[in-house]
Amino acid sequence: MGFIRSTLILLLGMAVGGALLLAYRVSQETGKSIPESLPDVPGEAMKVYEDLRARATDALKAGREAYVEKQAEMGERMRGGPRPE
Repeated sequence: MGFIRSTLILLLGMAVGGALLLAYRVSQETGKSIPESLPDVPGEAMKVYEDLRARATDALKAGREAYVEKQAEMGERMRGGPRPE
């Protein structure tokens, strides 16, 4: 029971800390105080989420392209094509 309570308290603390961090970020961008920035936290959280999602998509695309190139190189080597020096 103590473990579950500790875990819930930790998760709640992380959520509050994250909200305050986003409010601080908004306050730095807009010049508002942190309490005035709290209503803007959900919008800022969505911007952060979309940014992370776009970065992950770009990284995945680059990884796939590198994989395809490497597979093509390996195929050429297996068929006895030119070897890089």
